Amino acid sequence: MNKKTVFISLAGLLGIIFIMFFSLKIFQIVYFNEKYYKVPNLKSYTVKEVTEALKNSELSIKEAGEEFSDLPIGEIFLQEPEANSVVKKGRTIKVWVSKGKALVQVPNLVGMNYLDAKVIAEQKGLIIDKVITVKAQGEYNEVLATDPNTNTLMTRGEKISFLVNGAEQVVEVKMPDIIGISFDSALEILTKNSLIVGNVEFTSIPEVQKNVIIKSSVKSGEKIPAGSAVDLTINN
Repeated sequence: MNKKTVFISLAGLLGIIFIMFFSLKIFQIVYFNEKYYKVPNLKSYTVKEVTEALKNSELSIKEAGEEFSDLPIGEIFLQEPEANSVVKKGRTIKVWVSKGKALVQVPNLVGMNYLDAKVIAEQKGLIIDKVITVKAQGEYNEVLATDPNTNTLMTRGEKISFLVNGAEQVVEVKMPDIIGISFDSALEILTKNSLIVGNVEFTSIPEVQKNVIIKSSVKSGEKIPAGSAVDLTINN
């Protein structure tokens, strides 16, 4: 076989391969166009708009439900299959419609203990931001104010701050009258009144009964914090 014959044979073979490849491409294009669709992006459109747009196509839509989302009320926020998916003609695309952002009303948390208020705020879907403490009248850890205020409409996931009373309220007691009684009796009375004995000194006064309290560091009837120490002087 001469070179000319070989060349003609190779050219013919290449021609056949080209024709087969081109025919395959033609077949794929035609087959794809006849059998398949690429799913469009339906998000941010309303069901009415999408229905109108797809009325002459081989696809259909079905509203599957409504949920809260970041999109405005009535717009599609989720679809199945997703945009750009390849599906057969006649496929039904499920869509979910937005109910808008999930709003919650700030409950009245003022006057509550912060720990209880925090639980309620989190159950509402709010995130705790700043907690500022100040010294004020009232119960320790009491919520004095919130930001935003009570009844404000907020979106779930937004932040709420608290102003809380951080001053521990000290319980005060009245100093009992223990002058002239025995040390044992004075100790019992002080303990019942949430007070403790501090330093004890002894002195000697002949005309006074022995082992009785003749002086205390806190005057009878004076208000002092519970747990305070009271110094005593005992006649020995």
